[in-house]
Amino acid sequence: MFSNASPRQLGVMAAIASPVLWGICPIFFHFLMAYALDEVLAHRAIWAAVFIAGLLVLSGDGRKLFTTIETKKQLGGLFLGACLVTTNWTAFLYAIDRDQIIESAFGYFIYPLLAIALGLVLFGEKLDRRGWLALSAATIGVLIKATQLDDVPYIALLIGASFAVYAVVRKRINIDAFTGMAVELLMIAPFMLGYLLYVTFVQNSGSGSFFLDGTSYGVVMALASGIVTSVPLVLFHMGNRFLALSLTGFLFYINPSLQLLVGIFIFNEPFSLEDLLAFGFIWAALLFQFARLPKHQTT
Repeated sequence: MFSNASPRQLGVMAAIASPVLWGICPIFFHFLMAYALDEVLAHRAIWAAVFIAGLLVLSGDGRKLFTTIETKKQLGGLFLGACLVTTNWTAFLYAIDRDQIIESAFGYFIYPLLAIALGLVLFGEKLDRRGWLALSAATIGVLIKATQLDDVPYIALLIGASFAVYAVVRKRINIDAFTGMAVELLMIAPFMLGYLLYVTFVQNSGSGSFFLDGTSYGVVMALASGIVTSVPLVLFHMGNRFLALSLTGFLFYINPSLQLLVGIFIFNEPFSLEDLLAFGFIWAALLFQFARLPKHQTT
């Protein structure tokens, strides 16, 4: 199936699978919030790096970790990307920890609009009539949602802006998604490892556990956070590499839409008529975009 797919078709599949996985991941991280946010963040970065780097080594491509970066621009781009993704993770976990899944979802509603705007301005991407219609519908939906908030949505703005700039940075340096992600995470991991060692042996005087609470459940959840983090992120980069940001930005609306459903039906967060109206406009935008996806081509 995948061997006959064109790069664009692979990009479409990745660009859809990524937000689907992200859309349901608040369920997993909700249970992780029984532990300290800073430790969860550290474990998330460390084990995501181990998971992706390990897969590269097992596939025989471990050497790419040392040969992928060819220019200072690529090195700087990956380091900036590492800082941006850490910022995004922190804001997302903070929202989950404070039972603000709806505001987290709003942040990811903002991201596609920013990504599409940046794609138009920085990469000279174009929208056809159907694309502008989708953009208009999505903008109306986001504005309706924004009017429901009582204060400036700082968390949502941080989530949306950090991820949009992150997508642009990674698209500009044009590095293999899997290898680039591994290098990026390996830049973060040493700092997070040092912090966990400090918490375990200095702050807690060795009385605590490196793996959250030290139980088998804590160990499994810490390790699983790396897989839950890395898989959709690699798919995200694959989509951005093969497709225009103006297309992946729209498809990303699957993520916050699913987050809203999770918040409503699993965590019983309130859902008003205004929510339904906003949700309807955003899904209309998605339907417009799906009508523009490439048809299957045989080779």
